[in-house]
Amino acid sequence: MEKQADELLTTIKKLKSAISKENCKKLNLNKCERVVQKLASFSENCEDCQLYLLDLKNHFNQLEGNIDRIDTVLTQHKKVINDIVSHLQKKHKLVPEGMYLTLYMSIGMSLGIVFGLTIFENIGLGIPIGLSIGIAIGAGLDADAKKKGNTI
Repeated sequence: MEKQADELLTTIKKLKSAISKENCKKLNLNKCERVVQKLASFSENCEDCQLYLLDLKNHFNQLEGNIDRIDTVLTQHKKVINDIVSHLQKKHKLVPEGMYLTLYMSIGMSLGIVFGLTIFENIGLGIPIGLSIGIAIGAGLDADAKKKGNTI
């Protein structure tokens, strides 16, 4: 399986050099590289990951053949990547980068509004306090998840 992952990563790098930066961003090739690496690390124990690696190999070969018509296969590409990311999140408990930050930032703002209205009697004071606490907690949890290798 390592050989397949290396071939896929090589194909992705070829695509990056062959297409424009705008199309590279549309296809989210950096995320694709991370997904391939995660699939390779789980492929020994998970049959689904092995199948997804084969799927991706066929998909990227198709993309390489249709390099001049990237826009036509863009929706299919996003669907394939989202299916794989969904599997990695559900089965292997991985989280997307920045998930905790966005989650706790919104929770912090909500709590900041509540505390701002009740304790400080000033909503303008509660929002930034709640926001900063939420950002601090979320950034800490994101850093911890990244350190443990649980991010996609």
